Amino acid sequence: MRKRFLILFVLFFTIGCSSVPSTGAANPPAENLRQNSNTEDNLMPNQGKEAEDAIAYHDTSSVRVLVNKQNELPSSYVPPDLAEVNIPFTFSEKAEKRMLRQEAALKLAELFEAAKKESIILYGVSGYRSYKTQKDLFAIFTSRYGSEEKANQISARPGQSEHQTGLAMDVTCRSVNFGLEESFGDTKEYAWLKENAHRYGFIIRYPKGKELITEYTYEPWHLRYVGPELATKLYEKKVTYEEYLFFKV
Repeated sequence: MRKRFLILFVLFFTIGCSSVPSTGAANPPAENLRQNSNTEDNLMPNQGKEAEDAIAYHDTSSVRVLVNKQNELPSSYVPPDLAEVNIPFTFSEKAEKRMLRQEAALKLAELFEAAKKESIILYGVSGYRSYKTQKDLFAIFTSRYGSEEKANQISARPGQSEHQTGLAMDVTCRSVNFGLEESFGDTKEYAWLKENAHRYGFIIRYPKGKELITEYTYEPWHLRYVGPELATKLYEKKVTYEEYLFFKV
């Protein structure tokens, strides 16, 4: 069943998606998607009416833009409203990774402050990354793991990273030595984020058990801003962004 699910998912994106244009684009034709509505177990991609009407996921100006291995950002894309986030970081130097898009920066600061009031102390590690920075980072992972295919399980190719949107922030805490470790998922800090991040518009973008769908390994530290309304829907439905957009949920 899992293998069939993966094959259908990959086929859908291979046929139906190529890249994210720099301006808004139409969603997949609703009629084509509705033809799949009677598929056994609802495994065939089938965009729900709710998502169809509300999500302009190709629009790079939207905080709901979808970026993954099938939907790329142009190499020239730079968010127009980057701002430094007013949160504690694990480093002291000035760098692009301190920044997010303005709306996301404000909401992340609110999230950190709310967590602090409950004795949950979080630190920022990496926010915005330019196309060039991601290209250099992916080259490092490729060299480390011996192939692009292996590197791409844990690191995005340039143009396919959510960090380039200025809407993603990797976070950590003291108990994992301020690193980006899977063990962060076992901390009280992660438990708090899992139950509260949506209130501030953030989701855990790459959750455990959803690797076949997101096509990345589990990353409990990776927060993605999509806005409170959508984040709450994903939290309540317990689905990834891809599932919400393309599968019956």
